Amino acid sequence: MKTSLTEGALRPGRAALSIFAACAAAAVLVAAASLPNGFVYDDVWIIESNETIHQLDFGELLTAPFWPEERGNVMWRPVALTAFALQWTIGDGTPLVFHLGSTILYGLVAGMAGLLCARLFGPALGLVAGLLFAVHPVHVEVSANVVGQTELWSALGYIAALLAAWERSGSSSPRWRSLLLLLSLGSLMLGLGGKEQPVTLPGAIVVLWWLRARSGGLSVYDVAKREWHIQVLSCAVIAAFLLLRAEFGGGVVAAGGIATGLDPESVTNRIVTMLPVTLTWLRVLFVPLALSADYSPLHIVPETTFGANHVIALLLWMCLFALTYLLRDRLRALVVGVALFVVTISVVSNVVVPLEVLMAERLLLLPSLGWALAVAAGMQVVYENAVRPAQRRRMLAALGFVLVLLAVRSLTRARVWSSNDVFFAQLIEDAPNSFRSHWAIGYFALESGDSALGEQELLTAVRLNPEHPQLLEDFGRLYASTGRYEPAIPLLSHAVSIDSTRLSAALPLALSLARLGRTQEALAVVDNMTRVHGETRGILLVRGEVLMRGRHFARAVEVLMELIGREPNVWSVRLMAAEAAFEAGRCEFALAQTDTALSLAPEAEEATVIAFRSRVANGNANCK
Repeated sequence: MKTSLTEGALRPGRAALSIFAACAAAAVLVAAASLPNGFVYDDVWIIESNETIHQLDFGELLTAPFWPEERGNVMWRPVALTAFALQWTIGDGTPLVFHLGSTILYGLVAGMAGLLCARLFGPALGLVAGLLFAVHPVHVEVSANVVGQTELWSALGYIAALLAAWERSGSSSPRWRSLLLLLSLGSLMLGLGGKEQPVTLPGAIVVLWWLRARSGGLSVYDVAKREWHIQVLSCAVIAAFLLLRAEFGGGVVAAGGIATGLDPESVTNRIVTMLPVTLTWLRVLFVPLALSADYSPLHIVPETTFGANHVIALLLWMCLFALTYLLRDRLRALVVGVALFVVTISVVSNVVVPLEVLMAERLLLLPSLGWALAVAAGMQVVYENAVRPAQRRRMLAALGFVLVLLAVRSLTRARVWSSNDVFFAQLIEDAPNSFRSHWAIGYFALESGDSALGEQELLTAVRLNPEHPQLLEDFGRLYASTGRYEPAIPLLSHAVSIDSTRLSAALPLALSLARLGRTQEALAVVDNMTRVHGETRGILLVRGEVLMRGRHFARAVEVLMELIGREPNVWSVRLMAAEAAFEAGRCEFALAQTDTALSLAPEAEEATVIAFRSRVANGNANCK
């Protein structure tokens, strides 16, 4: 294998380009089945109803949280949001453009995966690993669901950064090494802007240092001494990303909730809980027949005490690591594949940082590259040890048959994300005991106007998982939106007690309290949120309404005028300020605000403003 850039490492010949093209084409073939799909599940909140991406305001796109305020106001993924906004603008919101974007992105990721494996271990192994990656059904959740583009941007940046780091470690040209350093760091930024998995890149780079050392008869220390710049700068980029995520995304590790069974304070608990889940990882990778649209409790039952499944998982991983160690010199591709799997899955394994889900197929996109490399390495050994040509032909035929089966499974599974009706039906079939199944059905039943079914399904979801803040918030907001404030308050209050920064639950909680006459409690909630988030638009608006409900009209005018100072062209806030001023006896001020509101209001709302103006004018004599 050539290892110098001056010998053509970044000028791949026909073999490398053919591998890239073959893997990309296979991926596009299976992903294209998703082109007729619509917006499904998370797509509705992130794409269809998210005003942030409906316009190309790059300042807002680069600073806005990934999840909108009504879904938690958490996470920071500027590359993904910007890509969504561009696709929305290009297609005027049509799902086809988004699914076409996902198909192209998935092709690029699979092509890069094959190219990386080929650069590491030669064209034959690279082609097999790349094809296994390209057609694997566990990736369908990513390629068929528009929000899955976050995973694709992340994987594309990660693999490109890793490839650049590998080529740099084999180059002796200062000019090329500098360019590759910039390429690796730029790719890392791209990946981090899509999703958080590239924070593990420094660990993957160390794995490649080991391979470079073994290939060149060096020690890892020798390679590290020469390549330390890329590691230090990568860590600096990651640190900067985490600081920006804390600023714009609600915290360094904010994930919107913690899965049932995980203790955020105990690494030991999380290791014990996740050990049996690793068996599910291996099952869906090696035998992807019984896949699921959801793996949350109680579809996967968290096992927090050591039992039989823990023993099986522990023995299996111990055997795998022992085998990898024993074969470290004879089968380096297996070692690198296993190591890359462990490194890339670490951040989504719930061990380092607890997440909202115990497992999801989308989280296996990057780790499955290591799996594909390890499996391809095993296949290559068996193939090379086959003595007779007929045996080799049968092996190639078997490989082709497996790839076809995987591709067919991917093609048939793509329709699961065709519409919400199909998705929810499959959700119940795949995971009938999952709280998330009932939650999703209930939420969208409410959206379609079926409040009875929505309430029934949300009650079931809360019974199955009473500690999920977003679920509690959704249910509480349902009650609040229909005027049932008494049952809304304990649900919203519990959501805030679980996540004390949860503005999207705290504001409807404050309004519910105020509408029941509990003004002081409502103001206490608003004050707590102000200490955490500052005086945001939503907080000022709610504080104004709470003060009005408590008949503190003069204070309400002050608060609303502060908001008007920031947003002078919002007619509804002007009208609200006019109402507070009128109740405070400031009729001339109320008339002035009403006239301004009338000039700003849309035609459909003009009658409302005119009616209030008449009320103010008729009550003018009674004003002080």
